[in-house]
Amino acid sequence: MSQKTIKEHQLYISSLSVLWRLWRVNRKSIVSKRMCFKILFFTIISAPFRWLQYLYFNRKIQKIDFKKKPPVFVIGHWRSGTTHLHYLLSQDPQFSHLEAFQAFFFRVALISKKTMRPLLNKLMPKTRPQDNVLINAAAPTEEEHCLTNLTHRSAMHSFFFPKNQSYFTEFHLFKTTKSSLNKWKKTYNRMLQEIAFYNGIKRTLLLKNPHNTGRITVLKELYPEAKFIFIHRNPYEVYQSTVHLYNTTIKSQFLQEYSQNAISETVINSYELVMKKFIKERNAIPKSQLCEVSFTELSKDPIHTLKHIYSELNIADFEKALPFFEQYVNKNKGYKKNKFTPLADDVKRKLKDKWSFAFSTWNYTR
Repeated sequence: MSQKTIKEHQLYISSLSVLWRLWRVNRKSIVSKRMCFKILFFTIISAPFRWLQYLYFNRKIQKIDFKKKPPVFVIGHWRSGTTHLHYLLSQDPQFSHLEAFQAFFFRVALISKKTMRPLLNKLMPKTRPQDNVLINAAAPTEEEHCLTNLTHRSAMHSFFFPKNQSYFTEFHLFKTTKSSLNKWKKTYNRMLQEIAFYNGIKRTLLLKNPHNTGRITVLKELYPEAKFIFIHRNPYEVYQSTVHLYNTTIKSQFLQEYSQNAISETVINSYELVMKKFIKERNAIPKSQLCEVSFTELSKDPIHTLKHIYSELNIADFEKALPFFEQYVNKNKGYKKNKFTPLADDVKRKLKDKWSFAFSTWNYTR
């Protein structure tokens, strides 16, 4: 699947209030007016179904809490191996995860699961456009996709309106007002309650979201006993793969013009801000709740790396999950990672300068 074949938009099943807030702030620079009308059309026709789901399930969803089974968060910068780690961990039956169907049809997923989920399975590509990872309607997916349709307070809105990086600044780095942050917390927790309800509340929620890498202090406040698994990768590889992600996937969601140079600068600046924030905040997380692994370790010996994670975070039943892990690893032995042309010298110099802290922190050769 190439970028040209991604013809639909993530905001289809949003709400008029969310769309109005996004439109009001960004309307002067929007160029994809046709797509905006398409988004508005699907939002309007889905409204009765969204309200039906809310009215029917809201009380049951609100009763869910995470005190007995706090979530496990997989974090790390985009293209650092978060998806690979998430897919692996999700093989453990003790975990539940947000699946692709619920992620993209969140506001109607509970009432349309039996009809729409099989249809989505037929319509979806077999692999992700950015890395050829196998995907279907049940595939583990990051919850920021849902958040974009629930509120204007999502960092991922900077993927739709790339000229407006305030979404990233306010709702990834949380440089925002106390009132706005409290509203974000309320929306985020309600979202996790609904994800847990969809999956059945008896299992531990396993979440993967690169946007959470800069949010660990706030997430720790919301879920004091939560566990965090951070994965890092060679910064040069992260840069190449993230730019590739923009060009194959994120660009299809742009509602504003954004140049290739601007994409490069965004990748460089966001990595610096996010990773520095993570380094600063990780010291406040107890060692029993935060485990760091490298993409290289995970690629070379996934089983050993998983065993290390379970041991460090005191996650039970590794031996019970082991056959599922081994089956998944054996099934995916033939997977080949993307190959990129060598970085230009000027880009390499910029990365050595801007990202020097990352090379040093995780001992990568410059």
